[in-house]
Amino acid sequence: MSKPRFLTPELIARTALELGDRSGEKAMTMRRIASELGCDPMALYRHFRSRELLLDAVADLAVADAADPDPDLAWDERITAAAHAIRAAALGHPGISFHIASRPPMGENGRRLGAAMLTALDEAGMTPVTAVRSVQTLVAYLASSLAMAVHAGVRDERWEEVRDVVSELPEADAPGEELFVVGSAEQFRFGLRLLLAGIEVEAATESAAKAKTDTDTDTETNTGPASTSTSEAKDR
Repeated sequence: MSKPRFLTPELIARTALELGDRSGEKAMTMRRIASELGCDPMALYRHFRSRELLLDAVADLAVADAADPDPDLAWDERITAAAHAIRAAALGHPGISFHIASRPPMGENGRRLGAAMLTALDEAGMTPVTAVRSVQTLVAYLASSLAMAVHAGVRDERWEEVRDVVSELPEADAPGEELFVVGSAEQFRFGLRLLLAGIEVEAATESAAKAKTDTDTDTETNTGPASTSTSEAKDR
């Protein structure tokens, strides 16, 4: 055991992250982390009530590597940049990547990236309710894609079986050879593009509905008094 150091939540999380980078997810036990720090495992619980909360802090530290998207980009390009940055940051820290997938970070960095996505969706013309739900959907896609990427496959025997099944589906002209490798970057890009296309349609639909509502309101406002005045004139 090395010489004890003054413990802080930041030091503990950083040490755990570096341990995971070197030795993988299973090495990130409270006992092993404490050994790296030269302290008793119980000392860690003074800063984190559980291992899960410690790993939450490690996950948020890992996505600190994900930079904010360029604010000059279009809204969909910003979300694309943020999503790819989060994926790259998570996969760059193999010891914590699966935890990020199962419990997306909600610390300082997680909130920073979430706010960037919300701002982009607001500029796309979405209502606050739809924007929040869209971010939730994007996070769910990121999480599931990341979980698959952690155990990304190859074009192995199983992939060939799926290819053959897809190619032989009745009443369908489906080229199984075009299937992505599960968890691959290509699959992630394609799925994200589809998701953003759907969000764009939703944003356009909401903008059109709002414009119609505003027009109807203006029409009622403008025609209401005039109609009343005309009726009064006829009565006179």
